[in-house]
Amino acid sequence: MRSGILGFQPERLKQLRSASGLTQEHLAELIGCSSGNISKWEKGSAFPTAHSFQKLCTFFEVSESWLLEVPVNSSRSTPSFFRSQVSTPKVSWDVAHARLDWLEEISYKLQESLEFPAVRIPAYSGDIRLLSDEDIEQLADECRKLWGIGYGPITDMLQTLENAGVVTAKCHLGYLKMDGVSRWSGVDDRPYVLIAEDKASPIRNRFDAAHELGHLVLHRNVNIDQAKSDYHLLEAQAHRFASAFLMPSESFPLEIKWPTLDGFLALKNRWKVSIAAMIKRCQDLEIVDSNSATRLWKGRSARGWVKKEPLDDTFEFERPKILSRSLRMLVENSILSKSSLQGILGIPREKLEELCGVEKGYFFNDSNAQVVDIRLRVNAPRTSKVHSTKSTVLDFPKK
Repeated sequence: MRSGILGFQPERLKQLRSASGLTQEHLAELIGCSSGNISKWEKGSAFPTAHSFQKLCTFFEVSESWLLEVPVNSSRSTPSFFRSQVSTPKVSWDVAHARLDWLEEISYKLQESLEFPAVRIPAYSGDIRLLSDEDIEQLADECRKLWGIGYGPITDMLQTLENAGVVTAKCHLGYLKMDGVSRWSGVDDRPYVLIAEDKASPIRNRFDAAHELGHLVLHRNVNIDQAKSDYHLLEAQAHRFASAFLMPSESFPLEIKWPTLDGFLALKNRWKVSIAAMIKRCQDLEIVDSNSATRLWKGRSARGWVKKEPLDDTFEFERPKILSRSLRMLVENSILSKSSLQGILGIPREKLEELCGVEKGYFFNDSNAQVVDIRLRVNAPRTSKVHSTKSTVLDFPKK
């Protein structure tokens, strides 16, 4: 018979450790126990003692109740799509995976009181191995038509995603080779996108977001095993989608007077894509032949533009808005105080602030601490695949 803290949730500990980039051995050393104990706690074959349980709460800065709460995420049933280099260490994947789990849970809990924008993402339902470049171009075009955004440059990629019902967030993962991760939730049928901020390039972040949109549109019906076995194919398809979405074949070629490096540089401010992406797009659309493309790539390298291109520093980073606005709506409408929100959402404060896109120390400055937290009558109950609750429902403002 297992002894220790009954109700302890093994998945919570694994999330905390993974999100912090710690191995079981390192965590054991930091809290003064054996790695074997950590392993047993994460497997659920043993529970921590009251003393060890308190050490975990203190070390990770979480409440006891949160470690006893069943996590809300669909990571075991739906695949996560990672935009990263092949040489990326596994620990970086674990960090991104855990943060995405938390993003999904934060959103789920906030939706108990807020009505988020409806999901409007077209999905490819066929065999991905039969998906042609023409199909990908058509699906990128379908997104633009569905959202009524025309064929011009995308002003704000993250806002475009959020308006279509995608919950987005940005955070530092601690690994330069990890760019982003996305998932369709099996809990609320909503798509989630997490963009890494470790590479300080607004242009790169925009393409990463478009790449994750590609996964959401093209690969919704891919299972976990296929996501692993066909990883390179899925990445290539998402890359092609991102190019087609950001630089539509209906409009982008019309602005290319001469396919030269200087010509692309002149278009960069308007289209907000890298020169490298423009060269690749011209190859895809057969605007340049292989010899011309080779000269462009060599010229780009000769000018020293491989690691950093001209104008990169002139763009501002796009910021996710849906979660930060959600927090402020709940606080400003006296539904919940900041301290209560922190307690409900549960994850470590600094990581919570980062995922929600609010300033550091947001939860420390609680001017509404005396607000009485009450639940009003149900306005529009939400169907849940996990459990049903009754709560105040506020309409999320239209953008």
